[in-house]
Amino acid sequence: MQQIETSWEDEENNRQVSFTVQYTREENSIAIEKLTPKQVTFLCPESKSPLRTIGVWTDKGRDLLVNQLNESEHLATIKQEIDASLAV
Repeated sequence: MQQIETSWEDEENNRQVSFTVQYTREENSIAIEKLTPKQVTFLCPESKSPLRTIGVWTDKGRDLLVNQLNESEHLATIKQEIDASLAV
């Protein structure tokens, strides 16, 4: 199993979520095994500059963020990024 650190900019909620992705490569596809949110940075709606950053310490907080990430289309982007980085 391999691991990368990446982030998701949730524009709808003006925040950036940093997380760890554990994955395996299976023939021609990437299988995401585990997502672990690490911190959330809240952004100014107008300037997009960081306002404050908090850590994600509870299981309930991690579960909430993973569910929101799964509902977004960002997982497909993550798989593409991983695939592109492995092709180099």
